[in-house]
Amino acid sequence: MLTHSFEDLTQTFRVLLESNQRLKQLIDIDRAEAVGTVETAINAKLNAFHNLYDLMAQELGKPVDWYSVPELCIILAIRNARHHNKANRIRSLWNYHNQVCEKPTNKKKYLYVNSVVPEEEEGGGYFDIPLSWSDLDDLLTLPRNESRLRANARDLIRNYLNADKFEEEAKSLGFSKSQIFFNFVPLSLNAGIALHPFVKDHVTPDSVESEFFLQHFENTASALTKEHDYQEFTFSLPE
Repeated sequence: MLTHSFEDLTQTFRVLLESNQRLKQLIDIDRAEAVGTVETAINAKLNAFHNLYDLMAQELGKPVDWYSVPELCIILAIRNARHHNKANRIRSLWNYHNQVCEKPTNKKKYLYVNSVVPEEEEGGGYFDIPLSWSDLDDLLTLPRNESRLRANARDLIRNYLNADKFEEEAKSLGFSKSQIFFNFVPLSLNAGIALHPFVKDHVTPDSVESEFFLQHFENTASALTKEHDYQEFTFSLPE
């Protein structure tokens, strides 16, 4: 079963990339379909991680406590919010903008916070899946029976992202917390890297994707989430 669940996870890495490329091609033609495809891919990846979380407890005797590892805890946090409809389901930039603006074509300024690519991966980068920082931070302040997180999750996740630093940077640039967005892609990569030592001996690759990512998670350096690249940008959506 673990092999099949790992297979599902690796397929979602491919699907999210393809949906992001599709969004760029389709958003001016059918915004709802373009955004919906990305949202579906995000949810599929989160659910695939959660399925591994369940199976690792059942089949491997819980070799790692996901809630004590920031790379894994943040994935569970975002998945819990989306699955249980908390904190606006941690909105993507596209859904956030559509919901807060009177018209999607209205322009609004945002600050994008991306993790830094480590020196070992020189020339690499992460494609963009911006999620709302204010939504995630709101989730971390909810009572435990609502967030379904442990009491230490807020500090664990904020420290992992060095949130104090980018909140201060945003404030100095004139941005409110609600205007900050972070990139989901390096966080999902780091989660895969964190999982690798615990699943590598229990997975038999059955596809190009699973074979690639089993090696990729082992050989790729983690994104530097405590260091940030900032991008100020003005955003709008087509009708």
